[in-house]
Amino acid sequence: MNLAHQIAVTLLSSTAAPTPQPDHVTAASAAGQATESSQGTAAAVASSLGPTGLLLLLAMATIAFYVVSLTLHPNAKCNRCKGAGRHHGSMFSYAQRPCNSCKGRGVHPRLGRKVLFKQP
Repeated sequence: MNLAHQIAVTLLSSTAAPTPQPDHVTAASAAGQATESSQGTAAAVASSLGPTGLLLLLAMATIAFYVVSLTLHPNAKCNRCKGAGRHHGSMFSYAQRPCNSCKGRGVHPRLGRKVLFKQP
């Protein structure tokens, strides 16, 4: 039974209108509906969406979580200086200079931030 049909049956069965059917037919149909609705809401939604719908729903949820992650944590650690913001000299290890990649900040914007939010 699809989701729209199940909702319609639930709405119609909740009204207090008299039924033209005998009591034993009504009891049998109620028992059939009880076994169908015992599958649970998630199972009913999953069966109505199908595998393609579930895959699409999963993809949308993943994208939503990624956008929230970009909003909360827009920067990543610089790979060249390992987040220090400075490079040490190879001959004279005490000599330092700012990192050219991150300009001495130690972090750079994540790729998703550059693509989705158009920020440098």
